Amino acid sequence: MDKSALQQAIVDDCLPRYPENEPPKPVQVDAVANLVAGRHTFVMAGTGCGKSRISEMYYNLFATTRKAVILVLNPLDALGNNQVAEKTAAGYTAVNLKNQNFTQEVAADIQKGKYNFVYLSPEVFLNNAMFSQIYHDTAFQDRLALIVVDEAHVIYTWGLVANKEAKKSSAHKRHQDRAVIPPICRENLGRQIMGD
Repeated sequence: MDKSALQQAIVDDCLPRYPENEPPKPVQVDAVANLVAGRHTFVMAGTGCGKSRISEMYYNLFATTRKAVILVLNPLDALGNNQVAEKTAAGYTAVNLKNQNFTQEVAADIQKGKYNFVYLSPEVFLNNAMFSQIYHDTAFQDRLALIVVDEAHVIYTWGLVANKEAKKSSAHKRHQDRAVIPPICRENLGRQIMGD
């Protein structure tokens, strides 16, 4: 399928899912097309440009029987809570993993594919033994469709914190940055984020 046919197929898939006055934007369609092609994708766009819809559009391309899962790393629990509310209102299943709510029952639900979207902090992603066990499970890996890093500018800061260099850092980047990472690069993601 050539690029324009792929983009049109993405648009055609989106049209019945969203309000008529909110058709897919070119930046969204381009990002999804790049993900379908297996490319690492970085989207830098302003607030309100629909960056969070990109992962929905990509998710919708998978058969429901696959029970695809999208992991979204975000730096603040409040962002995860807002995204869970937004996804739930749109008809998806979602959970915001925090140390307080990450129980064996929630872990089992994630493992079974109950949630379409799993929001979590970098700390849970990198340092939680229970999540690590889920993440490395073969069945979960087969369902893992995408890893999204929301507020991608903080990756730099995460690396500094891990390297105890944060006290020397005063850099601030745009808060609307967002990166979407296909599972193809997930093997060393934690090590790369933390600067090891």
